[in-house]
Amino acid sequence: MTKIAAILGALGVLGFSFAAERKPTVADALKNIRVLVVPENGRPVEQTVAEEFRRDLTPQAEIVTDGPGKGDGRSLFRIAVADEKSAAGPTPDALRKAGGKSWMFLKLAPDGTGELTASAPHLLYALYSLLKDDWLALDAAGFESGKIVIPRFSRLEGGDNYLANPKRVAAGYDAERSVRELARLGFSHIPVNALAKDMPAEQGPPGEIYYRFYYFSPDLDQFVETPLNAGAYSPEYLEANLTLLKENARLAVKYGLTPGLNISSPRSVPDAVLEKYPYLRGARVDHPFRSYRPRFTLTLSHPAVRWHYAELMRRLMREVPELGYIYLWTNDSGSGFEYTASLYAGRNGGAYLVREWKSHEAVAKAAAENVLRYFRTLKDAAAETRPDFRLLFNLFSFSNEEEFILDGLTEGLDLWVAPRELDDSPRGRRLKALPTKGSEIFTTTRLQNNYLLGIPSPWLAAEEVRGLQAAGFDKAQVTVDPSPLAPYDVNRDVLRALNFDAGADVDTVVAAAASRLVGKSGAPALVKAWRLCDAAVRGFPSIMLYGDNNWGFPWYRLLVRPFAPDIEKIPEAERAYYEKYMTVTFNNPNLVDLGMDILWTLMTREQADAAVAQADRATWPPLDEAIGGLGDAVRSAKGEGRAVFVDQLDRLRALRCYFRTLRNTAAWVAGVHGFIEARDPAEKQRCLAMVRAMVDDEVRNARALAALFEASKTRFMPVDPTGETFNMYGTNLPDLIRRKVALMEKYRNDEPRVDPDFMWRLPPDAGLDPKVYLKRRP
Repeated sequence: MTKIAAILGALGVLGFSFAAERKPTVADALKNIRVLVVPENGRPVEQTVAEEFRRDLTPQAEIVTDGPGKGDGRSLFRIAVADEKSAAGPTPDALRKAGGKSWMFLKLAPDGTGELTASAPHLLYALYSLLKDDWLALDAAGFESGKIVIPRFSRLEGGDNYLANPKRVAAGYDAERSVRELARLGFSHIPVNALAKDMPAEQGPPGEIYYRFYYFSPDLDQFVETPLNAGAYSPEYLEANLTLLKENARLAVKYGLTPGLNISSPRSVPDAVLEKYPYLRGARVDHPFRSYRPRFTLTLSHPAVRWHYAELMRRLMREVPELGYIYLWTNDSGSGFEYTASLYAGRNGGAYLVREWKSHEAVAKAAAENVLRYFRTLKDAAAETRPDFRLLFNLFSFSNEEEFILDGLTEGLDLWVAPRELDDSPRGRRLKALPTKGSEIFTTTRLQNNYLLGIPSPWLAAEEVRGLQAAGFDKAQVTVDPSPLAPYDVNRDVLRALNFDAGADVDTVVAAAASRLVGKSGAPALVKAWRLCDAAVRGFPSIMLYGDNNWGFPWYRLLVRPFAPDIEKIPEAERAYYEKYMTVTFNNPNLVDLGMDILWTLMTREQADAAVAQADRATWPPLDEAIGGLGDAVRSAKGEGRAVFVDQLDRLRALRCYFRTLRNTAAWVAGVHGFIEARDPAEKQRCLAMVRAMVDDEVRNARALAALFEASKTRFMPVDPTGETFNMYGTNLPDLIRRKVALMEKYRNDEPRVDPDFMWRLPPDAGLDPKVYLKRRP
């Protein structure tokens, strides 16, 4: 017994020695904090960080505001943005060595004394998140002298494409959770303007769908009014929109982000305004094929109209002084500038800008000066409240006026460009020189699928981010999936890692994310599935309008419309269930031809053939392997890890259905048009067989999607819980899919056909016999 006691005693001593040698961690040092100090009359984000800091890291601490007698003492920890002068921050020499204008700084002594500070408000919450999520287990000694982090992007603007979008009503979306996640990633600016009501106030004649284009990017007059347009919109409508804008702005500021406006402007005004002021009519800005009634802006060349817009901006800034920028999109969706060449109706405008019979160059110059004057009007009016206010736009709508616009750019008018535009051409060099005039350069990318939520492609995401870095961009618009709807999105992890450490190893980041989600034992299977999915996403071809943006896929109802060989043969009454939500007019060829939209050829037969071949070759093998591997992982996993595997499996199954529908869209174009164009009987039969196979494949695919939608608890796509709209499907999606399947089976064996005269046909109630007037078609 004596020997045993001696041995146990020795082990106890050794154990104590081992414990004594354990180096204190950051978490250990945090336990010694007794007071959290925030600036008196500081920013909301400082209070936000302090409250979360105490809740999650230092429940023993009290929060006090800075002031006499509160700035000294041990175990006191300061939380502040640098310009509040509440925290010392890094030394100038340390910042020079770190190399960056934007910075985050954490200093922590063993007794808990220290500071958490950043050069800008949006970085404060990001730094707190690094501390909470990444640094707690690290050696506290590494922070005693202070740790500096230099973010790669000095401005990261964009968001989740839900907060300031009609999709904000999607089931499961939570605005605050999403904004909090954007702050964690290091975002600095987010758009916050959206319509509060289900649909815009804009309306049109019976059967017109153009009002739907006013659902997005609401202009200034959707929130406030001036005497010039007073009464154009109901006070209830304006108040609801303004209230939502204020709430979204409050959320942004709570987490340190700068709220802004994403507007289509100058937009058309209600007819009542122009009836009152017919001499202030400006440009016709609607799309003649998509509208039945012309829409006009006010003429910006008249000083009364410029006063009106300046006053709208002033009034909005008085209501929401936190607003810091505008991103302006124009010459589309009911907006546009007078006499610019890209207006859908062609160059046109009001009475005051340019007289008739001027040269093309003279008109372009006058139009450009009008554009720049409007930009300055908005920026200068906003700057009365916020001097650092900026306006961002792109040159897409001004190709004919570009030279004059570039010549006239001044401080605070910033330009969006694609990375490829900053080449060594004369134009590229000119663009790169714009910052010397005070005009900043931005670019954009998306780290998400264009329609589905939470699709993992982390290596592709890394290439996108590094591509921006390689091109020299430190300011970018980036879109990521909202965390409430995609809680395990590894693409966001990649963005965060590369933003805070440009040299981060992507494989390490991905492996760490997988281990955090499913544990070390399950991580290899998850990483493998992600890599296979990444390969499938890369391998999938462009399907033009339907798959290359985030709006074409739902607008044309591909999930629920039947891919029949002769769509027009289906009676109109049987097609109505999906056509009423399509963003098309009654004579849009897209109703009967998946390869066309108004006067556009969306995809040629050759392009469609190539797309089908590429998808079959490069997408299904890795995607099917990933789905199979995740299925195996689900069967063997338990607990939270299993929930993650189920989530990822459902998203990849949804991705397969989505890709399959897009592939079959291309197959419809290739097969139907191939059959129509073929002169060789053997080629005709080959195309017919392709159409039959496409129908059968899409029937199987549609049934698989309906079953997944009904069985899965994963939010893999946006769904409007209040009912179907042109922008989102509703909870009745499976029922609509079953109608699609029934129609495809019923009309499967029809001969492929597209009516070449469909666009010219008038509605039946027009009272004219097509046999008479179609003789005069072009």
